[in-house]
Amino acid sequence: MFLIGAAAFPVSSMLFRSWHDRGYFFSKAVGLALVGWIVYILGTARLVSFSVPSIISATGAVFGIGVLFQVLKASKSLKELRWKTVFIEELFFFAALLFWSWVKAHEPSIRGLEKFMDYGFMNSILHSSVFPPADMWYPPYPINYYYFGHLVTAILTRISGLDLAYTFNLMLATLFALCFTMSYSIGYQLSAISRQPSKSLKSESRRLSAVLSGLLTAFLVTLAGNMQTIYAFTKGYSGDNVQPFWELWWNLGELWAVGGIGGVWGKIGEGMNTYWYANATRFIPFSIHEFPGYSFVVSDVHGHVLSIPFVLLAVALLVEMWGGKPSFAEASAGKGDWGAYVFYGFLCGVLLMTNALDGPIYAGLFMLLFAFTNWSRLYKWSIWRIPLVVGIAALFSSLPFLMHFSSFVNGVALNCPPASLAQSRVGPLLFETVDKCQRSPFWMLWLLWGFFWFCQTAFIVSRIWGVRKLGDIRGVWSKKITQTEKALFVFFCFSVFLIIVPECMYFKDIYPDHFRSNTMFKLGYQAFILFSIVSGYALVRILGSLGGWGRWGKRIFLVMLLPQVLLVSMYPVFSVRSYFGQLKTYEGIWGLGWLARQYPDNYAAIQWLNQTVNSQQSTVNGIIVEADGDSYTDYNQFSVFTGMPTVVGWAVHEWLWRGGYDAVSPRRDAVRLIYESDDMVKTRQYLKEYNVQYVVVGTQEREKFTSLLKWKFAELGTEVFRSGDTVIYHIDKNI
Repeated sequence: MFLIGAAAFPVSSMLFRSWHDRGYFFSKAVGLALVGWIVYILGTARLVSFSVPSIISATGAVFGIGVLFQVLKASKSLKELRWKTVFIEELFFFAALLFWSWVKAHEPSIRGLEKFMDYGFMNSILHSSVFPPADMWYPPYPINYYYFGHLVTAILTRISGLDLAYTFNLMLATLFALCFTMSYSIGYQLSAISRQPSKSLKSESRRLSAVLSGLLTAFLVTLAGNMQTIYAFTKGYSGDNVQPFWELWWNLGELWAVGGIGGVWGKIGEGMNTYWYANATRFIPFSIHEFPGYSFVVSDVHGHVLSIPFVLLAVALLVEMWGGKPSFAEASAGKGDWGAYVFYGFLCGVLLMTNALDGPIYAGLFMLLFAFTNWSRLYKWSIWRIPLVVGIAALFSSLPFLMHFSSFVNGVALNCPPASLAQSRVGPLLFETVDKCQRSPFWMLWLLWGFFWFCQTAFIVSRIWGVRKLGDIRGVWSKKITQTEKALFVFFCFSVFLIIVPECMYFKDIYPDHFRSNTMFKLGYQAFILFSIVSGYALVRILGSLGGWGRWGKRIFLVMLLPQVLLVSMYPVFSVRSYFGQLKTYEGIWGLGWLARQYPDNYAAIQWLNQTVNSQQSTVNGIIVEADGDSYTDYNQFSVFTGMPTVVGWAVHEWLWRGGYDAVSPRRDAVRLIYESDDMVKTRQYLKEYNVQYVVVGTQEREKFTSLLKWKFAELGTEVFRSGDTVIYHIDKNI
């Protein structure tokens, strides 16, 4: 990570010329984006195979391009960076990396939720010499998902020489470190340029304010939760039976009568011990509203987590464009460095390939800032060259991916459609049945987002409160609100818009009851990150100006603020304590210990395949057949942990990716027939059709196929491995 960041720093320093550290904290994300893209493009074009030399060459190319632009622009940014800054920031990054590696080592299992899918994708990429990689659950077709972040993980795995069973968890810790340090840098910079955008910090008090702003922003983005934790102080609820928290308060009178203050505290302690942290992300019925703090705990190295460094890089670029020199406004007038716009467009393409909706989201945020800056000049065609450049760069960077990707979104549907338009379609807009109607109660939205709303509202009030004369209020926007703060106001409004969208419409997928959950998930995740950045800045500025609020104004504000800060800050205590066993048992970061303990025979068979089959070829062409299972189960272990494709994997996932169950059903039937049918002709037919070379008879196969006929595999091939009840047969090519 240090080497990739160092190679990319010449580019990063050009993008963040006015930044306090010349963008050093962002150089790792810049390097991952550029090196990953170059490797991907060369592999997609079949020009270079995916290998250590290609990764080293791509890293060298990034460094060379950066140095070339430094020379052409006569930039002094490299000379201005002090080694002390590099040392401190690298130490800061390593501390964050080490900390979350230690936390993760208390529950390192690569198991549950999306981990099988993510690990399988990475393994498929590692076993691919060119791109797109094969789908390990639907051969011979390529992965039909946004997998650029998985490719980045595979690159780090390949170049480090470590096993994926280690780097999977190391990548999670790396993402945590990137998230914490990059959001810190954004918070620090926002405070540093809040009054003097072009000058360095002039006093220790301003420097301390910037550090506090950075740390608070980093905490909110990386670890904080929402105010749903208020249920820890109530009787709680079970399952999806969500009740208003004010209906679940403890009856303090009865508690006092029974046990006095000890009884009161006992019940509060009981509620805190039974509070389930995952409810904060599934609070609104039939929806998902995750945030980074939850993601780092449950440890899915999934697209929305893998995109976080690129998301923060995009946000930082917008801050630099708006508040740096030359500013966004000056560049919009035709001045400034167009390289930043090209790179931002490239980044939108990378975001699309990493977590599909993130690309359009941050392209939309750019357009909103652009329109906000140029609202009085939008009629001039000349200024539209800026978004045109961004759009072309985004299309160019993502086009090779889009050529092999088929969207599994069937259109945009209206939430709660009128009966007269039910089951109709107007262009891309769908009007489904009237029962496709889900609205979020405002009190639920307040628990999820109210802390951020309060911070922004309080900041606006503090600005107006500082203007004593009524006649000056109209000048607050132009005189008292800085250019950077206007950008943050746009961030805030855009985040509110992201929350409103799922209340009105949703992207249609295959899920019947949770039809808007993915839409709310993808949009709300980005809203949380943007809200956190705005709130970190706002709180530090408000606390710095409380002296002018008056005694009662200060008290009222603190009384309202402190309970909310407590509720969002206590979330990681619940989540980390629950998921990682209260940090009592240290296991290490090797992620397959659970497999070796719970499925020792399967683990031995997987090790044999990796050592004898996969080691003999750089690309896995052999297809195995194993029991297919439902999503989020322990089925399909062999395809996941060897990278060898199987006939069919998690059915609902492939159903989503392939656009219909009709694509999955015949394969599931074929697998069942292979294991249970005594029709040897049919069995041979399916083995040939799917090019099966190995048949697994293990724990899941015996569990699922109760009429399993293992005798026939000895007639169709040769037993090549046995450990306990797990057997692997090599199928004769001449069957």
